[in-house]
Amino acid sequence: MAESVLMGRCQTRRSEILSQSPEQTHRIGVRLARDLDVPGVLLLRGPLGTGKTTLARGIAEGLGIADPSLVSSPSFALVNIYQGRCPIYHVDLYRVSGGRELRSIGIEDFLGKDGVTIIEWSERMTSRFESAIEVEIEDAGGDARWLRICYPAVSAIKKEGLRRRVKPAGSLRGRPPVRMDRGFK
Repeated sequence: MAESVLMGRCQTRRSEILSQSPEQTHRIGVRLARDLDVPGVLLLRGPLGTGKTTLARGIAEGLGIADPSLVSSPSFALVNIYQGRCPIYHVDLYRVSGGRELRSIGIEDFLGKDGVTIIEWSERMTSRFESAIEVEIEDAGGDARWLRICYPAVSAIKKEGLRRRVKPAGSLRGRPPVRMDRGFK
């Protein structure tokens, strides 16, 4: 893929990370959780089997869920809710075909209002959520995956005035691309 759809739309900070395994993808999720504001939204995109749920499991762990193994794809339930340091809404839009179905799951009740919302198959959303962190996952062969992360514009975050940090810590923001085969543990 020469220029991803996500990167073509991204008007702000970006990171590209090469993960060599599902375990590394999980750890990237844990680290990504450190950058999340509450309320916060993560939009995950990528073909079937590229690790969206693995990344979501890591994010949930980073947000303090007691047992990250409980995080599973909500393909049939559409929304799973977990409790960490804040509510974690894990949404899967794989089976959603339009705005009416999207509204029927009640996403507007919590999206960007309470806790952190992680949305798999976010390309099926009928509108764009401007202050979301967007993650596109691309198969890089074998167990390797490229994760392209686009952070919202700082001005959009300040404009909302609702942001508070979940946990101040190290950040992926503003860092150059990280190759997972070089010292990330």
